[in-house]
This record gives sequence, C-alpha cells and structure tokens, in this order.
Amino acid sequence: MATVIETVNIDDVYPLVDEFGNDLATRDYSTKENQAYVEELARSMRAKGIPDEMVTLVRDRGIYRIKAGNSRVMAMRKLGTKTFPAIVEDESTEQAVIETVVRTNTKKKYEAVEESRFIRQLAMFGTDEYVAEVSGIEVEKVAKVRRAAKVVQDAADDMSLLRLMAIGEFADDPEAVEALTNCSEREYQTIAKRFEARRKKEKGAGDLARELEARGIPVVSDPAGMALVANVNKAAMIPADLPDGCVAAPHNSAGFFMILRPAPEEQAAEPEQIEEENAARAMADAMAALYAEGTANRRAWLAEQLAAQSLLPNLSRLVAASETRHAPLVKAFLDATGTKRLNVGHSEIVLLFEGMNDASGRGILDAAGKPRAKACRDYIDLLDAMEADGYEPDEDEQGIYQQAKDHMEGSNE
Repeated sequence: MATVIETVNIDDVYPLVDEFGNDLATRDYSTKENQAYVEELARSMRAKGIPDEMVTLVRDRGIYRIKAGNSRVMAMRKLGTKTFPAIVEDESTEQAVIETVVRTNTKKKYEAVEESRFIRQLAMFGTDEYVAEVSGIEVEKVAKVRRAAKVVQDAADDMSLLRLMAIGEFADDPEAVEALTNCSEREYQTIAKRFEARRKKEKGAGDLARELEARGIPVVSDPAGMALVANVNKAAMIPADLPDGCVAAPHNSAGFFMILRPAPEEQAAEPEQIEEENAARAMADAMAALYAEGTANRRAWLAEQLAAQSLLPNLSRLVAASETRHAPLVKAFLDATGTKRLNVGHSEIVLLFEGMNDASGRGILDAAGKPRAKACRDYIDLLDAMEADGYEPDEDEQGIYQQAKDHMEGSNE
C-alpha cells in the first residue's frame, strides 16, 4: 500500500461512506459528549490550527476519505483551517478503515451506541473469530451481537453492545426479544435478569422432573384421587421415605412439583375435597419456599447497601414511624430533654427488616394456604420501602406482593 504525507485542502476531505451514502466509522456528532470532545480538540490545537497527530486519509479519485481522525478534521473546520498535512494512502478498503477504528478506541472512548455500530459494521467483513481478534471481545459475545442484530434489525442502531448481547442470549425467545427491544437502554438489564431467572427456573424444573423419574416417581398430568405428600422445587426437598405408588404432578407455582400418594380408601369418595386440600397445602408450601428465597435476596441487598453506607431514606422512614423503635430508657431521655428526633442507625434498620420478615418462614399464607393480614401488610410496606430505595424484586417477589395486595384490598371492601 503506497503511503505519503501530503498537504491537502480541507474542502476535499470527506467521511468514509458505504454504497448508499451512509457514514461509516464516524462518531455521532449530534451528541453533547462528542460535540464537547470536538470543542476540546479545537481548543488544544488553536495555536497551530492543526493537530499534533496527523489525520490518515484514503485517496478516492479527486477527493480524500477519512480513515482515522474524523474528530480532528471537525476541530480544524471549527478553527477555519484551510489546509493541513495528512498521511494519505492510495488503497484502503472499508474493512481496513473499520478495523482501524475498532482497534484504536482509546483517545476518547466511543459512546456505547457508536461502539455497537462499529462492531456490527466490522462483522459484515468476517467471522465471529475475526471480529473478536480485531475488537478484543470474546467470540461468544460477538456471536450474541450478530444473533441480536439479525432478530431486531434496524432497532440495533440505537442499542449498546451489552444490550445486544442480552438480546442475543434470548434470540430464540420471542417474548424476551420483544421486551428487550421495546424497553429503554436503562431498563434492559432488569428485564434481562427477569428472563434469566425464568430460564433458570425452567431448567430447574426439567432437572427436577428427571430426578423424580430416576427415583421411581413418575410425573403425571392428572393426579385425581391422590393425597399430597410434599410440594418440592429442588431435589433436596424430596422426602427420603415415600409410600408405594407415589407420583408427581406439576403445580401452578412454576418450578414446583406435587408428590402425591394414593388416597386412603375412606377418602376415595371425596376426590374434590382432596383436590382442594392438595391445592391449598401445595400453594402454602410453595409460598414458604419462594418467600424464603426472596428473604435471602433482600437480606443480601440490604447488607450491600449498609456496607456501602448508602442512604436508605424510605427504610429509615419506616423505622422512624415505628412506635416500638426506642427502648424505655431512650424514651425517658427523649421525654426529659424534649428531643423530637434521633437519627436512624444501621442496627435499627436491620431490626426493622428482620421484624417485618415473617419469623415463621411461611410467608403471607398460613399452613392451610390462607392469607395472614399482618404478614401481608408487613410484606407490602417492606417491599414498597426497599423498592423506593433501589431494590429490584424478582418475579416471585412481585407475585407474592400482588397476592398480598389483592388480599388487603379484598379485606377492606
């Protein structure tokens, strides 16, 4: 490739474009960040009117295309520079130009959507392995970006690489693709986590079904006339000793299986009652398991916030409103001194948190599957405060929350 240094007229310099006239390998100069970057470049070269590092151009018949240095050319235009020295190449393909852009993402890191566009442009010229070698991105992640770009098409133009990777992970799930495509860039991580949890739960259910079969417990679709032994969503929950003739059936709560035994002869004439009792007990057991998992998630999040000294105004407000907040001696001090308010401490937030989590471990339902008013009210208040302070409840927690709300609203009618 012939390369020379020439003094060129800035009016003869243009961005690289594709066959349809679309800019290639060019930043989005409509954004405030890139406009500020160009302004900063212009200030730094005001004394000489040209940059310290030369622009690289590609000769295109009577004009020049920019291979590297779009921002520097923009800055020179702002300064009114007419001519400048540049490195000029006689031959350079679009592929070579985009490779240069991707490899030199250092001086000013590209905006997320720009980086995504450059990687997708590069992918037009080679395999996932080639793109990975040029960009430094793992081959598997490049493959996800390619899959995502195929399913979302033009919508990819407004998406970051990380969002495209998330879509690529769920390219075979139309519901997930639609949700991740139609949300904002700010929301996609929360939505992706929701679908990841759902996929994990589905895989867990499949693994559990195989484990049940391996233990001689066939999975059936119609367990009529059988009595509930246990409701499980993990292999470790399967009782060690089971009566003969047990079967398993999927429960309404995703990921759970009811293990059932033949009903005693005296109950055989009451299949509807047995079915109702099975459903109530299974729901209560599922609620207890999901509530415990949610409590572990909430506890871990709260520990992180306290360690990071995060402000938790809504949890603190719950503490301050508690009538049982202060010990008798503290109350006596407040009364004697006329003090109206004390700051809320970490230990008080933890005490409130643990006090509002159900100590019985049953969650918002009793053993018979009936809602408990205080547990419902505490769960609603705690989750409202935590979510307002930044906690993101998963689908199971949201489901429990909605059941609690439905019960409280129904009891107030």
